[in-house]
Order: sequence, then structure tokens, then C-alpha cells
Amino acid sequence: MWVFSNRKTTTGKWLAYLGLWIFAAGLAFSEILGIDGTPNLLEVASIPMIVMGLLLIITSNFFNKKRSKYIS
Repeated sequence: MWVFSNRKTTTGKWLAYLGLWIFAAGLAFSEILGIDGTPNLLEVASIPMIVMGLLLIITSNFFNKKRSKYIS
């Protein structure tokens, strides 16, 4: 996947993985999927979780490895 490529630093990879999991949890608990029996607290927290996950994924793009001058 393009998010987890070798051009990322370790911090960038951690931010991307964490953002992906938080985004997925927020999406799973949202009203979009319509899962019955979801506690009200999780439904309320789903939108901030989706936004926070997206922000972490976008932030991870700023943690790139430096390119070397001489590419073989």
C-alpha cells in the first residue's frame, strides 16, 4: 500500500498505521454502516475518530526519508 512504503520514516509509518486503525474504528461505530446495538457513546465518538484518523494519515505524509543525491 502506498501509505506504508519504504520512503517513510518509522514515525511516519506508526502515524499511518495508527491513523488507519482509528479511522476504521470510527467508521465501524458510525451510523453509516447501521450496526444495531452500538452504544450511544461510541456513535457520538465516531465522527471525531474518523477525523482524527484522517489527520494522522495526512500528517504521516510529512515524515519522509531524505533522498540521496546519487540514485543508482
